[in-house]
Amino acid sequence: MSTRQDTRENAFVRFLKRKWLAIVLVVLLIVVAIQNGVGGDQATIYLLWGQLVMPTWALVLIVFAAGGVVGWVFARNRAARKGRR
Repeated sequence: MSTRQDTRENAFVRFLKRKWLAIVLVVLLIVVAIQNGVGGDQATIYLLWGQLVMPTWALVLIVFAAGGVVGWVFARNRAARKGRR
């Protein structure tokens, strides 16, 4: 006999099976950001003629956000291509 709780649990297990790598990467990002925040390290970025100095943890979060945006754009493009077929 199937209950509503079994269905929800199965959906949760399916979610974990599909997203385990993303979950591991986010946990790793949090660990790296915290470790760099505690150390007080500074990162220097050179872009053309400019120079930007920021805390390393902020750079880690910015790179993570940029990667998320790029992944989201690629996923949208892939879904749009599949929709046109």
